[in-house]
Amino acid sequence: MGLLDELVGALGNGNGRNTLGELQAVWNWVQEQGGVQVLLQKFQQGGLGEILSSWIGTGSNQSVSGGQLQSAFGEEAMQSLAQKLGTDVNGASGRLAELLPHLIDRMSPQGQMDDQSLHDKQRDLGSMVDQLFKR
Repeated sequence: MGLLDELVGALGNGNGRNTLGELQAVWNWVQEQGGVQVLLQKFQQGGLGEILSSWIGTGSNQSVSGGQLQSAFGEEAMQSLAQKLGTDVNGASGRLAELLPHLIDRMSPQGQMDDQSLHDKQRDLGSMVDQLFKR
């Protein structure tokens, strides 16, 4: 089993969710928001900097709630994600709260984000996964 399979398996909840499709939808949404750098800025501005730092750092990840994410990103952005995931805003923010810590954590294995991850708005999930898992 590859690392991507392990990540997808760890994120799946056993009831038929298309986790890889959800990861792709979340990644596309992140790009629409302006990329990882803008995402990180919204976390800081939304008062979630400490939580974000735990995902980037080498320690354990703090959890985030869907409500906190809705406050940080706003209704319009969360509605956009909800459409991509085929759910409502609460469902989208809840799933984002599950997926995003794992994605950010995998993008910062040494406890910091690299410049390519922060500034490359054209990356697709495949190239991101290759970089994350050093394929």
